[in-house]
Parts: sequence; C-alpha cells; structure tokens
Amino acid sequence: MHKGPRIDLEASWLAADDLPRERGRRLTALLHALAGARSLSDAARSLDVSYRYAWGLLGDGARALGGPLVEMGRGRGARLTPLGRNVLKADARVREALGVTFEGLRADLAALLVEGLPRRRPRLAVCASHDLALAELARLCARRLDLDIVVRGADESLAALARGQCDVAGFHVADALPRAAAAAAALGRWLDPRKHQLVNFVAREQGLIVRHGARIRGVHDLARPGVRFLERAAPHPPAANADLQVAAAVAEGRADAGFGLRAAAAHHGLEFVPLATERYFLAVTRDTLRGAAFHALLEVLRGAEFRQAVERLPGYDAARAGDREATGAALSWLRDPRHRR
Repeated sequence: MHKGPRIDLEASWLAADDLPRERGRRLTALLHALAGARSLSDAARSLDVSYRYAWGLLGDGARALGGPLVEMGRGRGARLTPLGRNVLKADARVREALGVTFEGLRADLAALLVEGLPRRRPRLAVCASHDLALAELARLCARRLDLDIVVRGADESLAALARGQCDVAGFHVADALPRAAAAAAALGRWLDPRKHQLVNFVAREQGLIVRHGARIRGVHDLARPGVRFLERAAPHPPAANADLQVAAAVAEGRADAGFGLRAAAAHHGLEFVPLATERYFLAVTRDTLRGAAFHALLEVLRGAEFRQAVERLPGYDAARAGDREATGAALSWLRDPRHRR
C-alpha cells in the first residue's frame, strides 16, 4: 500500500520589510550555527555559504531588529549578543508551540493525499458494534479488499450509515432482551427500506455467564440473596468487547454472573445458561450493495472458509451469512417470541 509523500512542515517567522522571509530563515540557521561555532567563518562553512554572505545576513538582521546579533572580538571569534540569544529562544518557543500541531497536520495531510490516489483494490468503510466474528471477516477480506473497521455502538453505526459516513453498518438486533425495544427504535430511526438492505452476518447465543459453583440455572436464581450480578456497561476502552469484560469479571470472582455471549463464557472456561439467540446484520445502501467492493465481501461471507472459522466460536452460527434480507427482517426477529427462550 502506498505510504504517501513525506510531509515536511517548518515554522518561518523571522521576517520584516527589509528582511524577506527566506533570508530570515537563513539568518536563524546562521545564529544556531554561531551558537556552537568558534568563529563566523566556521559557522558560514557549516551552512555552505560564504563569509561575505553570512556577514550580510547579520547586517540585515541587525537593521530589521534594531540591534547587533553578534559581537566580533579579536581573538575571541564571534559571540551572540543578548538580542541574538533571544532570537534563538524565540525560535525554540515557536517550534515547541507548533510541534504538536505540525505532527498532527503531517498525518492528516499525508492521509488526505493518499486518499486522492487511484486505489488498486476496492475499499469499504465499516462502522460496527463489537463482535468476535469481525476479526475473522477482516482476516479473510484482507486478501482481496481493504476493510476499514471502526468499532462503535449499534446505534452509532446505523447513524453513521444514514449520514453517509461509512459504507457498511454492523449491528445486532438485541444486545440484551430488555433492550429489544431500544434496538427496534434505533432501526426505525436510521434505516430506510427504500434505500437500505440488510445482509445476514452471524447468529450468536446470548445468556448468563456463570461462575463455577454459583448454582445459577436461570434468571430466577439471580434474585437469591447474596447473588452478585454484573450489569453490562459500555466497554472500556470503547473498542473492547463488553462480553469478554463481563466474563473476565466473573472469572476473577468479582461477580457470580453476568449477561453475555456463550463464546465469552467458553473463553474463560465458565458455565453458561442460554437465554436467546440474536442475529447480527450488516446494513448497506443499495448503491453499495451493487458495487465491486461489497460483491467481494459477499463472496467471503458465503465462502466455506468464513463459515468454518466462525463456527469454531462456541454459540456462533454462520449458516445464513451473506443472505440478503429486507430491513423489516430485523424488526420481525425482535417481535417473534419464538426467538426468545
């Protein structure tokens, strides 16, 4: 992949009516050289300029700034005056103040220029709620297209798609059963049946992640006195997997149970009580659906390699990966009691 051009930003601040910007830049360089040199000749030589040129720079600087920048003494070489030293202090202050800004600009400008280059491979920008299968998708897609995945909440991902800030939004229809109504509201807010299409990604088992010996067999056991249930909050850091964080807390003895994926419980060797199967969808515009990049993605989703990789995750099913569905399919899934155990 093209790394882009080298972006070199440099502060140029020392200028006046009779001191053009470029001569001010060369004067600053000369003063830096003089600060470590024994004579004006040595400083001029280090900059590959003549003694006469260097002397002329010092004269221009003295006239522009109102005083001499260098003291010339027989047997003592050239020494910076207080004004000369303050010019160097001012230069250091400018560079220190602009250093962080310049560093950010270098990255931004390089990325902007690279974006203008012809792309050799198709690219999709994906905003998606966290899922363990995303890593497998990215790994398998890397052979044929650039898949840029940004992890966000389901609602944020759908909003980004609706605003044209990404090509694909990944979301699950119910993060937890009590939040099904919130999921339905998010879908209705951001998805337009005339503009968007759903594609099946994976199905996954949700339930209670349980500490060994806690004797929790269902939701009713959570009401027992002394049972410590961990409410799942937003993951920290935001790009982390909330299910794995819950499982880690239970494994470390900080809770007796928490809500999460079977795969997360298995990762930590914990018990699991299944409660529901939820589906994870990819939402796209119909224009994106017809493009070469998404066609490449669909081929990966429908391939045996992806299905085998995903179904090695406990509680995961990729049998319908790549199948298209209308936007109403997610809502009907939420409303169908057969999908809630």
